[in-house]
Amino acid sequence: MGKLGGEMKALAKHCGGSHKTVNDRIHIVQRFDHHLRASNVHIQRVAQIKVRHIESYIHERLAQGIGKRTLQNEMASLRAVLQQAGRKQVAEHEWLTNKSLGLAGASRSGTRQAITPEHYHHVLETARMKDPGLAAALELARLMGLRSQEAVQSVQSLKTWKQAIERSDTRLTVVFGTKGGRPRETVILDTIAVRKALDNALAIAESRHGRLIDKPDLKSAMDYWHNQAARIGLTGAYSPHSLRYAWAQDAISHYLAQVYGQI
Repeated sequence: MGKLGGEMKALAKHCGGSHKTVNDRIHIVQRFDHHLRASNVHIQRVAQIKVRHIESYIHERLAQGIGKRTLQNEMASLRAVLQQAGRKQVAEHEWLTNKSLGLAGASRSGTRQAITPEHYHHVLETARMKDPGLAAALELARLMGLRSQEAVQSVQSLKTWKQAIERSDTRLTVVFGTKGGRPRETVILDTIAVRKALDNALAIAESRHGRLIDKPDLKSAMDYWHNQAARIGLTGAYSPHSLRYAWAQDAISHYLAQVYGQI
């Protein structure tokens, strides 16, 4: 990686966001840096990036068949890095709007879907045989609608959640691993199942020196989560996020039942 790549990587980190957001942003700026070098564009600083360089990158990505939604996200990352470097004029240039770049009109509908009960139980049983801590985190993700990083860092909230359950709270506060570092609340849809999952997770964490994913830092824990999830069948349409989609469907049914029950 040259000077430009190093500077862009540092700026990408300073833009903030969740671990995944920052990691994705770093990959995007590294890909952009590689494109410039492959195109024989020899610039050393972000201050030297021109509108035409970004246009060229997006046109190449479109030619590679990359989806518009993906490229909208890539442009958002590049704009954030340019803004962080004080290049607002380039970041907001009229030629670099999604419409000007041919990226407008893309649907937000993804290809992933809610995991089926059958596939979930198969994945969970496989995980339990391989790594009970991983299985415990997966179960919490499904029962509470946790994102991947939230599930990996859930061990830090297990005792707090258990206390909330014992107080008969109907919601749990998710603090660690949230998008943008903003605490959020999740609805308890099945109190008995959540309590049982928390008891199980607490027992496992106690036997592992306070960890569910037995890795020394967040990055290695996240890498382990994604690698093992793919190996046990959480891939493609049924990525780890499909656990959250399934919880969301349950939440909708829960709310509808409450509404119709009041009519």
